[in-house]
Amino acid sequence: MMPRPLLSLLLCLLWLPAPATAAVIHAVTTEFPPFQSAQPAPWGLALEAAQALAARNGDTLNVQFLPWPRAYQMAETTPGLLIFCLGRTPQREARYGWIGRIARGDTRLWRLADRPEVNPATLQQAQRWQLGVTARDMKADYLLQQGFAYERNLQQSSDDPSNIRKLYAGRIDLLPFSNTQVLIWRTRELGLDPRLLQPVLPLPALSTPLYLAFSPGTVPQLSRRYATLFRQLQREGVFERLRQRLQLPRETLPGD
Repeated sequence: MMPRPLLSLLLCLLWLPAPATAAVIHAVTTEFPPFQSAQPAPWGLALEAAQALAARNGDTLNVQFLPWPRAYQMAETTPGLLIFCLGRTPQREARYGWIGRIARGDTRLWRLADRPEVNPATLQQAQRWQLGVTARDMKADYLLQQGFAYERNLQQSSDDPSNIRKLYAGRIDLLPFSNTQVLIWRTRELGLDPRLLQPVLPLPALSTPLYLAFSPGTVPQLSRRYATLFRQLQREGVFERLRQRLQLPRETLPGD
């Protein structure tokens, strides 16, 4: 006969909750250095923060770099998918599972410094010029809502580098961009001089923080668990150590 203390211990163990099962978390993103890039090997502050989150939860992160329109479309139609960096807009608020702020938003219209005649004081005045936008991006959606139109004053490209090249080539007059650090980084990657860029008009309605988020239809418990872990890693200084190792400015630090 089994001793009573051992029997009691086994019964207690049977009532303990089972440990969480490790999972593969699939993620989509696009080139947005220094927050995430696949070149020459995957790196970046947002990417490594997402990897740290998955590791802390006992999961494995499988990241796919895609053009933004495709990445966003996948997030819109695939529950359980992690996406970054995603603007936290009112239209998306109730549909996505928000984990934590990964980058600040400081959206502005930019021009070349040698184009002083391109000087809108308001967004309405900016309709006189050609603007370059990326498909399925919140800036494109917003400008369309404000009266801009394709084939009149909006030109659409599949990625940021195409729009930056257009600006330097004089094919567009103004470039809306959501993060100054990324704009400078991408311009240098193209072999262009970012000192030739000049901000013209801030767009506060678009200067929303950029987030790590789970796609619509994701189990709410997963989003809440990752949000809790994000705050925990922030308190522990994990993100600050990542920033220092990547030698990035302090304004790139994730968290609230």
